[in-house]
Parts: sequence; C-alpha cells; structure tokens
Amino acid sequence: MAALSSQTAVKKIEAFLKRIRKWDTEFLSIGHPEAFSVPKPDDILLRITANLDYFSVNYAVCLTLFALMSIVIYPQLLVMVCVFSGLWYGLWTRPNHIRLQVGAAFITKRHLMYALGTVNALVVFFFARTTIFATIGASFLFVLGHAGLHVVPANAKGKVSEEEVTEPGKACV
Repeated sequence: MAALSSQTAVKKIEAFLKRIRKWDTEFLSIGHPEAFSVPKPDDILLRITANLDYFSVNYAVCLTLFALMSIVIYPQLLVMVCVFSGLWYGLWTRPNHIRLQVGAAFITKRHLMYALGTVNALVVFFFARTTIFATIGASFLFVLGHAGLHVVPANAKGKVSEEEVTEPGKACV
C-alpha cells in the first residue's frame, strides 16, 4: 500500500514539474523587452489570471525560493526550523499505537501531534511573525507584479485578447 501511494505521489510530482515554463525565454523573457508592458485597467485582472494559470509552477518555485532565502538569512528561523524538524521527526517515527498515561488520562500519538502543531504555530507566530509576514508579502508582490506586467504568452490557454499577444506595432485585424 505504501509503495503504491509513493508511486502515485512521484507521478503527481513529475506531472507538476513538467509544467515548468522555460525560465530564460518564457518567464523572464530575456532578450524580449516587449514581453513586459503595463496593461489597460480593464485587462489587468484577466492578464493576472491567465499568467497565474500559465506560470503557476514557476511561481511556486519562486515562493519556495523566497521561503528558503528567508530561513537562511534569518538565523532565528533556521534555529526554529531545525528544532521543530527534530521534534516532528521524533514524533513521526513513533509507532501509531503509542499511548502515554498521564495520571488517569491516556495521550495518543494524535494528541501529541495536535499539541506539537499548536506549540509550533504559537512559537513561530510569537518569535518570527514580522519576518514571515514580510517574506509572504514580498513574495506575493513579486508574483502579482510579474503576472500583471508580463504579456500573456501566445500559447497560454486563456489568452486575454488578440491585442496583447500580437507584437507591438502590428495592427489586429
């Protein structure tokens, strides 16, 4: 059963990663300055939606890189990641049927997971909320800025309009 689910997970990850667009020619459009333009106010929401769908995997990679950079740059986050990773590893490697008796009550693995999750969330929120919210804000600003300013590629499913995918200077018929 575990081998079947891990094979399914690997296939899903492979299918997800196949959707990565080329970083140099499509995502960053190096050498194509016309790929970035300021949209009309009426078209901005459509452009953002189409680009979020088309570049979704690239944006996920960018968000992951933002998170990893913030963990490396701020040592406090790095210490918290190491400590809580060790605690979660210790809890996940315990057998599922583990039961601890505290007084008259029994505590199961599920109770320990809820408790560790709560402690984890409270500690992270208390000690690193500013860093985490700043990282989330910067990463989403980057994603929305790119999605709003990048012209929708011609081979995207939900093209915004004929006008945006044609080359500048050419008239639409």
